[in-house]
Amino acid sequence: MIRCTNPCLYEKEGKCTLTHVTSVSNPQKEDCVYFKNKKEDKTRRRPTSGFGS
Repeated sequence: MIRCTNPCLYEKEGKCTLTHVTSVSNPQKEDCVYFKNKKEDKTRRRPTSGFGS
């Protein structure tokens, strides 16, 4: 069990839910190299309009 209090995509109820190693998303971050901000991820998932659709 890994405790997590950051606003991370993998955080749920104070615990890290990352179940497998993925590519490092933030190598500069000292406390967690797998940190992905919940807000940033939601912005990236929005559908784009017009291009390649």
